[in-house]
Amino acid sequence: MKKLLKNPGTYISIIVLILSIVFLFKIIQIDILPIKILVPLCVAFLCVCLLSVLLWVKAKKLFTKIIACILSIVLIFTSGFGIKYITETVDSIMKISTSDTKTKKIISIYALKMSAVKEEKDLKGRTIGILTNNNRENVDICLNKLNQEIEIKEYTSSIELVKDFKGQAIDCICIDQMYLDTIEDYEGFENFEDDIREVYSYIYYVDKENTVEDIDVIKEPFSVLISGIDTRTEGFDDGDSRSDVNMVITVNPTTKQIFMLSIPRDYYVTTVCDASAGCGNGQKDKLTHTGWHGVATTERTIENLLSIEINYNVRVNFKTVRTIVDLLDGIDIYSSQTIENVGNGNTTCTVYEGNNHLNGECALGYARERYAYSDGDRQRGKNQMQVLTAIIKKMVSPALLSNFSEIMETMSDLIQTNMDMNQVFALVKQQLNEGGSWSIYTYSLNGSGGTDFAYELGDYAYVMYPDETTINNAKADIQSIMNGETPPYVNSKDATSE
Repeated sequence: MKKLLKNPGTYISIIVLILSIVFLFKIIQIDILPIKILVPLCVAFLCVCLLSVLLWVKAKKLFTKIIACILSIVLIFTSGFGIKYITETVDSIMKISTSDTKTKKIISIYALKMSAVKEEKDLKGRTIGILTNNNRENVDICLNKLNQEIEIKEYTSSIELVKDFKGQAIDCICIDQMYLDTIEDYEGFENFEDDIREVYSYIYYVDKENTVEDIDVIKEPFSVLISGIDTRTEGFDDGDSRSDVNMVITVNPTTKQIFMLSIPRDYYVTTVCDASAGCGNGQKDKLTHTGWHGVATTERTIENLLSIEINYNVRVNFKTVRTIVDLLDGIDIYSSQTIENVGNGNTTCTVYEGNNHLNGECALGYARERYAYSDGDRQRGKNQMQVLTAIIKKMVSPALLSNFSEIMETMSDLIQTNMDMNQVFALVKQQLNEGGSWSIYTYSLNGSGGTDFAYELGDYAYVMYPDETTINNAKADIQSIMNGETPPYVNSKDATSE
């Protein structure tokens, strides 16, 4: 016994055994590998581990000790790296499967940079413009916290508010920070943020609505809302924002069918939400504006539009398309026409008619482009589905699934979903176990353009009136996927590789 304790191989063997057991326990715990891979892996690893221990115990010759040492080093590094790999994967998935119950909101008071109002104390005696229907309760809280004598001027029209502000008819404006992007959409206000300074802000938090409708995702069909938000940064620190990309993805895991439905951002819809959150429940507005009140509002509004149940949602800052595509070493798309100067600034590229291999910057530019097409926003929606299809085709390949941890770690700051971590693992496990190709169908809702009152803006704006025929077609396609049948009205069909 004393001899055994004096043998350094004993302590090395103990380290090897502990790390190996922890590593195998982690693999079994995450339940991502199918049995046909898991069992041989565990048996082979344990056999090598036991061989290493036996060699140390029986080692008398130098050659035997060298072999035992090499095996131990390999096992220690493999187990250590494996534990780190699995831990990071789980942490990344948990981060993506957002558990946050609150959303950050900011009400800000802005002054023109050219004005004498530079900080909170300068607001005394100033006139501050506000929107009557724009989150009035929290705007009032913000103004009351000032403890300053101020004059308030109310506006029902956002464009009139901004015009008076720029024309210095009022000194400041008090608005929800998320509306800044919309103001810059107005003609003549494209660089609005460059002309203003934040003088005061009030930060508060609202409860996130849980809209999850759980099912067994490897046995039952389900639908997911993809909400592409529009923020100034790549993450989600800006809180809620407009939902500029709206897709409903319906998946049938048993028949390996995916149906992707694109809904135009300007669709004129009836908002469905919890009115206590400050949104206009039952009011008509553009679909994109529902994102201001969280992805749950967008989800409930689309459920009402299509008369369907959406099980989960995925929130993506569409700027992250660039990062995701680069992580996948680019994607392949087919363009119906040549488009020059796709992208922004010094990183523009040309997408040629025919097949193209796009990097992240070009893929993002292609997904955003609408002015080069006679169909405008409709074609942009089709391009976005094409980019998403290409990403899915890359991500379900065995090569990419084996690199799952790195992908999840990179994407953990770029995507949020209310889908549970175990469901994500179950889908990956099913694909690793069964393999096979997926049929991917796409369809786009259509409509006619016009001008109508947008509740959130308190003003008239361009909208797209829904075409009921395309809505009914989409409903039929979704039901077909649910039933495992071929959808009858799709625009296109694609497939992943085996």
